[in-house]
Amino acid sequence: MGELIRPYYLVAIPDGAVVQDMLRLQKFISRRFRMYTQPYPSLHLTIGVVESGGDIRRTFPALEQIAARHLPLTVRVNGQRCFDEPFLAVGLAVESRQLAYLAGEVEGKLSSVGFQLRSFARWNFHISLVSPLFSRRLWNSSEFHEACQLTAAHAPDARCTLGKIELWDPEFPPLNLIARFNSK
Repeated sequence: MGELIRPYYLVAIPDGAVVQDMLRLQKFISRRFRMYTQPYPSLHLTIGVVESGGDIRRTFPALEQIAARHLPLTVRVNGQRCFDEPFLAVGLAVESRQLAYLAGEVEGKLSSVGFQLRSFARWNFHISLVSPLFSRRLWNSSEFHEACQLTAAHAPDARCTLGKIELWDPEFPPLNLIARFNSK
């Protein structure tokens, strides 16, 4: 766990009744387009990407403070959020001012201890459902657009709670969880 070779992802994990709806939608789209086999990638909301800065364990005290100060928080899941070429990812839109503040604090605090992060100043927060990144096949443009339409038609409009932050080394499967930070 020394120097960064590839980015680490800091993600918030959704919780609440709406998560079952999101999982059903992920499974439906995955099966319809033969994208994933079980285990499906975990539902998550990216709030930071650590690009470089040395031993990742040096981020733990700052992340513990941030989690204790900001979690749990409630966000609204509302509609689809699809990302065209080169990503071709299908997800659910997430709205929350507190979430934007949380991501800004993550970027500021970790930068102050010597880490470089991707800027989230213009980030479109979302919960990924299906992405070719971890799929067993690439979908074509018409399949992608159909998946976006299906997601728009079946996307929940509900609130969920973000009660924990996890630091991931995103090799999948299996996912490599580096650390978990909860509200106190």
